[in-house]
Amino acid sequence: EGDTSPDPWVPDAAEREMLREEFTSRMYQRFLDGEDGDFDYSQVDENPDLDNLDIVSQDAEERYFDEEEPSDAPQLD
Repeated sequence: EGDTSPDPWVPDAAEREMLREEFTSRMYQRFLDGEDGDFDYSQVDENPDLDNLDIVSQDAEERYFDEEEPSDAPQLD
Protein backbone atom coordinates (compact mmCIF):
# COMPACT_ATOMS: atom_id res chain seq x y z
CA GLU A 1 0.00 0.00 0.00
CA GLY A 2 1.96 2.96 -1.31
CA ASP A 3 1.16 6.59 -0.82
CA THR A 4 -1.94 7.31 -2.92
CA SER A 5 -2.23 11.01 -2.09
CA PRO A 6 -2.08 13.28 -5.12
CA ASP A 7 1.03 15.30 -5.79
CA PRO A 8 0.87 18.73 -4.16
CA TRP A 9 0.00 21.61 -6.45
CA VAL A 10 3.07 23.61 -7.42
CA PRO A 11 2.31 26.93 -9.15
CA ASP A 12 4.28 27.89 -12.23
CA ALA A 13 6.21 31.17 -12.44
CA ALA A 14 3.25 33.20 -13.73
CA GLU A 15 0.96 31.88 -10.97
CA ARG A 16 3.60 32.58 -8.31
CA GLU A 17 3.93 36.16 -9.54
CA MET A 18 0.14 36.63 -9.51
CA LEU A 19 -0.08 35.16 -5.98
CA ARG A 20 2.80 37.37 -4.81
CA GLU A 21 1.09 40.49 -6.18
CA GLU A 22 -2.23 39.52 -4.59
CA PHE A 23 -0.56 38.87 -1.23
CA THR A 24 1.35 42.17 -1.37
CA SER A 25 -1.78 44.08 -2.31
CA ARG A 26 -3.81 42.56 0.52
CA MET A 27 -1.10 43.16 3.11
CA TYR A 28 -0.63 46.74 1.91
CA GLN A 29 -4.37 47.41 2.18
CA ARG A 30 -4.51 45.74 5.58
CA PHE A 31 -1.71 48.04 6.78
CA LEU A 32 -3.50 51.13 5.41
CA ASP A 33 -6.72 50.03 7.12
CA GLY A 34 -4.87 49.96 10.46
CA GLU A 35 -5.20 46.20 10.91
CA ASP A 36 -1.50 45.38 11.39
CA GLY A 37 -1.31 44.47 15.07
CA ASP A 38 2.50 44.51 15.10
CA PHE A 39 2.74 48.17 14.10
CA ASP A 40 2.29 51.16 16.42
CA TYR A 41 0.24 53.49 14.22
CA SER A 42 0.34 56.27 16.84
CA GLN A 43 4.03 56.87 16.00
CA VAL A 44 2.93 57.89 12.52
CA ASP A 45 -0.49 59.40 13.23
CA GLU A 46 0.78 61.72 15.96
CA ASN A 47 4.03 62.80 14.27
CA PRO A 48 3.63 66.22 12.59
CA ASP A 49 6.97 65.76 10.80
CA LEU A 50 5.34 63.11 8.63
CA ASP A 51 2.39 65.26 7.56
CA ASN A 52 2.09 66.17 3.90
CA LEU A 53 2.41 69.95 4.13
CA ASP A 54 0.67 70.50 0.80
CA ILE A 55 -2.44 68.72 2.07
CA VAL A 56 -2.26 70.47 5.45
CA SER A 57 -2.09 73.84 3.66
CA GLN A 58 -4.94 72.94 1.34
CA ASP A 59 -7.10 71.82 4.29
CA ALA A 60 -6.42 75.10 6.13
CA GLU A 61 -7.28 77.08 3.01
CA GLU A 62 -10.52 75.17 2.53
CA ARG A 63 -11.49 75.73 6.18
CA TYR A 64 -10.81 79.47 5.75
CA PHE A 65 -13.03 79.76 2.71
CA ASP A 66 -15.73 77.55 4.21
CA GLU A 67 -15.96 79.92 7.21
CA GLU A 68 -16.08 83.06 5.07
CA GLU A 69 -19.49 84.63 4.57
CA PRO A 70 -20.60 84.69 0.95
CA SER A 71 -20.82 88.13 -0.65
CA ASP A 72 -21.58 89.53 -4.04
CA ALA A 73 -18.63 90.08 -6.34
CA PRO A 74 -17.93 93.69 -7.30
CA GLN A 75 -19.38 94.83 -10.61
CA LEU A 76 -16.88 95.27 -13.43
CA ASP A 77 -17.42 98.16 -15.82
